[in-house]
Amino acid sequence: MTRPIRSLFDRHRTDRSASLLKLLYIAAVLALLAGCGDSEAPPASDEPPPRPVRLASVVELPAEETVRFPGVVRATERATLAFLQSGYLAERRVERGDRVEAGQLLAVLHNPALQPGVAAARAAVAETEARRDQLQRDTERLARLVERELVATDELEQVRAQRDAAAATLDQARARLDEAVAQLDEAGLRAPFPGRVSQLHLEPGDFAGAGQPVLDLADADALEVEIRLPARRAASLLEPLERPVRRVDDGRRFDARLLGLGQAAPGRTAPAVLALDADSGLAPGDAVDVELAFAAPAGFGVPLSAILNPGTRVSRVVRVREGRADHVAVEVGRLQGSHATVFGDLAVDDRVVVSGHAQLLDGEPVRVLDARAAE
Repeated sequence: MTRPIRSLFDRHRTDRSASLLKLLYIAAVLALLAGCGDSEAPPASDEPPPRPVRLASVVELPAEETVRFPGVVRATERATLAFLQSGYLAERRVERGDRVEAGQLLAVLHNPALQPGVAAARAAVAETEARRDQLQRDTERLARLVERELVATDELEQVRAQRDAAAATLDQARARLDEAVAQLDEAGLRAPFPGRVSQLHLEPGDFAGAGQPVLDLADADALEVEIRLPARRAASLLEPLERPVRRVDDGRRFDARLLGLGQAAPGRTAPAVLALDADSGLAPGDAVDVELAFAAPAGFGVPLSAILNPGTRVSRVVRVREGRADHVAVEVGRLQGSHATVFGDLAVDDRVVVSGHAQLLDGEPVRVLDARAAE
């Protein structure tokens, strides 16, 4: 019984030895292969893989820039009407929105001193005329007596002097009468031009001081828009663009022509007035934007997304040359549409990075995405 057990033990020991030899053989082969691989492998490179970026081309911007200014449409002919004399508003013959013609009576002022003043002036004229006529008859009578040598010449000269003084007094009295009549006529407020009543400031029975606004009149057939320009803008204004006026609510554009440009006073802007077409469809009070062109230094344009650190002392763009990033220092100027004006060592059709340039080092390799679209 002991012999079979021993034989089994010997067989197990033999199997363990064979397995150990196999493991040693495999380890030796792997070590040999590893040694061969180390001797044939190229040295590892420290250069990072190319960074994916998107590019855009540098464009040339013209030597002008377009600036938008807000404005409100108004009537070209407009007036705020008032009385030259004080009194109370006795009658108002129009309402807000009424259409009136030139010379139409709009309101009546009552002043107790106006009508008596006209009557007194007429009485003064009549009295002065009677005295002048009497002196004229005396002059003619004395002239006949002088011819017959019945009176002295000195008496005739005195009467002639009195007659001439009376004639001058009559002229003054007539002038005062004209003034009184004109003041009485001013008690009636009349339309200086055809238009529409846009605003009422006083109601019948209200006291109206001299020069106090009574109502506003505007002619909507001719329209204009006024904008305010800084002094430096006013000096560099170019010819108006085509269809420069845009209505804010619907974006429609309209033609306009520059009527006049005022001077900018110290601390104040310069007014610029543009006339609108009569058939434009605009109405007084419409909010509009006016786009005007101004002279500006020529430069290169890049998308705003291409600028690193915009608004700082050191702004840069990343130009791609021969597959590598090239940082270029630029000075950022104005915005022109979707581009920003930059001044630096750039040329037209240079390609700059617009996406993927965050933490991109100078000289680092890049991989262009959408290369066909960038071209």
